Amino acid sequence: MAEYYSVELAQKIHRGMSINAEKCLSNGSNPGLGFKVNKADRTFYVDEEEAAIVREIFERYASGETKAKIVKDLQRRKVKTSIGNEFTYNSLSRLLKNKRYIGIYLYKGVETPGGMPRILDDDLFYRVQSLMNKNKSAPARTRGENEYLLTTKLFCGHYKEMMVGYGGTGKSGKQYHYYMCKKKCDKKIIGKQYIEDRVVSECLKMLTDDKIRYIAKRVAEECNKSPDNISVREIKKAIKEVDAAIENLWKGIEQGQSVPMLTERLNKRQAEKEVLEEQLAIEQNKRICLSEAQILAFLDYVCEMPFDDFNKRRAIINIFVQSIYLYDDHFTLIINASKKPLSIDNIPLDDIEEAFGGENTETEGCSSLMTPAPQL
Repeated sequence: MAEYYSVELAQKIHRGMSINAEKCLSNGSNPGLGFKVNKADRTFYVDEEEAAIVREIFERYASGETKAKIVKDLQRRKVKTSIGNEFTYNSLSRLLKNKRYIGIYLYKGVETPGGMPRILDDDLFYRVQSLMNKNKSAPARTRGENEYLLTTKLFCGHYKEMMVGYGGTGKSGKQYHYYMCKKKCDKKIIGKQYIEDRVVSECLKMLTDDKIRYIAKRVAEECNKSPDNISVREIKKAIKEVDAAIENLWKGIEQGQSVPMLTERLNKRQAEKEVLEEQLAIEQNKRICLSEAQILAFLDYVCEMPFDDFNKRRAIINIFVQSIYLYDDHFTLIINASKKPLSIDNIPLDDIEEAFGGENTETEGCSSLMTPAPQL
């Protein structure tokens, strides 16, 4: 009977927490830096002093500053996390992913828009999510001005091998940055700045006002077409089956059937459900839904930035370019499109040596000709 009442108490606690969640009230968990809980009614409110730090962190990361640099500065200034600890790389990453900052209340994988007071606007939050996803998957490349933006996208037209970013110092002490075929074939190397300029220019030609509106509309439609992917649907199905099993076990306990055995099975089922709910939350957080207005505002913002702005160039390449096949006198650009990639063939190149400043011969004595760009 003690076990029975223990399980019953646990169920009542969970039911009470679910009721709180329906009202978007605090259940005692840490909401994150920038939020505080009113002890009288358990509602959330914004701590403006902490919220200013949150906005600063998001803006710095969105502007291209690395997590390591931000963490180092926060530690120097003795800025603490919401639980009073020193900032680390992991705690900063968790903060940057917290959807509560755009007003979303979270409980067991269920999101309630407008359930929290807002600290950030959607544009800044989702720009940061996009940057984090991109930085997480990007292989060898350097950061800042010397980041090789075409890493994983640029291929040798002769052997279809990936071209990698290399850097070196010539005899005169001048530094060079270029791409070379990974197979180290007879394909000529090409200057990093030149090929990246050409690719960005070709992409920008497509961004007329009409096409920007079309892109924003189609992307928004795709975002909202299917709220659940296959993984989410399967997890929800499994949770539904576990809920049915839990309900049957409760009925068995109420009827007095082998309480100890059923209680053990009930605990296992509830633990299984908690794992599934965590998996569901992870899968749902992977999906970013943007409105047509948000996409349009972002594309307009990118177009208005100067051509040589590093963040603009990176955004253009990440959004539009699927792959580039480079030959000695031309290249083929494969653009991401709605149904299938769009190929722009035979885009002419200037003479490679001229494109490289007429100094390819000097790079033959380059101190690090065979040294790839530093790994992160």
